[in-house]
Amino acid sequence: MLYDEKMRKDILSRLSGYRLEHTLGCEQAAIELGQRFGEDTEKCSFAAVLHDITKRLSREEQLYLCDKYGIIPCDVEKMEWKMLHGKTAAAIAEKEYHVPADIAHAIAYHTTGCAEMTMLDKILYLADFIEPTRDFKGVEPARALAKKDLDQALLYCFDFSLSDLIERGKLIHKDTFQARNWLIQQGATRA
Repeated sequence: MLYDEKMRKDILSRLSGYRLEHTLGCEQAAIELGQRFGEDTEKCSFAAVLHDITKRLSREEQLYLCDKYGIIPCDVEKMEWKMLHGKTAAAIAEKEYHVPADIAHAIAYHTTGCAEMTMLDKILYLADFIEPTRDFKGVEPARALAKKDLDQALLYCFDFSLSDLIERGKLIHKDTFQARNWLIQQGATRA
């Protein structure tokens, strides 16, 4: 057993309001995706419950955790500091909750994606995008694709996210480009 109900309650007690609802929705989506695509659902659940544990923290608190855990933010993360929550959440997951490396990796890259994504990485990224409380314009096509083809759904999510970031004039993390390129190199195609 990776974690028990006491640990789950402890983790969830650190969240409130929308962040708690989103986390529970992400957990539900991750478990469903895990069942559909053959991943350990306990790992999916544990990763989802922990993925946004540091999301509410300020820039200063994120940078403090980076310093504490030896995380070196890249130039994009320094400017778009909210991206750091994946890496800081992964560090807390490892140090405080003793998660295995594969779960920590999925948490670290749930915002940007990365090249050579594992099944768990893909599931957490997609679950975060499609969970039931999400209601933005592009979520329904992603949900539909997630029922048929994991890689097509991911490619759609990366394309949607990149377009959105460009439209809003935001910086784009290199890991997102690398994740998209890697998916295409692996044979993923648009629906």
